[in-house]
Amino acid sequence: MAGVQFLHNVSLFANLSITELEPLAQRFITRKYRNGERVFDQGSPGNSLYIVKAGLVNIDVLTKTGERQVIAQYGSGQAFGEFGLLDGLPRSAGAVACERSELMILTRPEFFMYLEKSPDVAINLVVLLSRRLRFALQRAEDDIIDPSPPVVRLARLLVNLVDRYGNQQDNDLRLALRLTQGELAGMMGCPRSEADAALTVLRDKGLVETHGLQMMIHNLAGLRAVADQ
Repeated sequence: MAGVQFLHNVSLFANLSITELEPLAQRFITRKYRNGERVFDQGSPGNSLYIVKAGLVNIDVLTKTGERQVIAQYGSGQAFGEFGLLDGLPRSAGAVACERSELMILTRPEFFMYLEKSPDVAINLVVLLSRRLRFALQRAEDDIIDPSPPVVRLARLLVNLVDRYGNQQDNDLRLALRLTQGELAGMMGCPRSEADAALTVLRDKGLVETHGLQMMIHNLAGLRAVADQ
């Protein structure tokens, strides 16, 4: 049951019931990685989804000069490798444990056998991939990795989400998206611990409030002021 509860807090599976997750949890295997051990290389076959159970994993790409550039970092409860899970194409980036880590791994054959019995997972995955691709393209257009503090980056992300998915509710704005903190961290390209701390700062300022997976914006002008720092 512990594995099921853990999966329920992963953004990819957050909308699924415990009953739906029980057979899926049984299909995962776990593996431990040493600090500096590579999980997979850029260009290697993509055939598995990874979830960080403990530790930190950097996602990197090879530059034209042959150097490795870190483009994202994933911590506990965050998933990566889902594109390869779906299409089986070579990895567009590599992954390396940047501290002792334990990963949950779901192979492509196991995933598709599960989907035959649980098509709701496929719908949820398409929604998540669409969001990740949208924000990945936005970062590519900026052509930079934002060096701003996490709280500023989170404020910018939320302002962007409000502009696209915000619905007026009384004096507040409600995001028409159900987002876990792990998913916010993935969009920010930072560990979940940093995203959690940034969200706490915005809550303490009275700018946002969360109810489960629902996000409410109490003070959009104040959120924009943080984003403009």
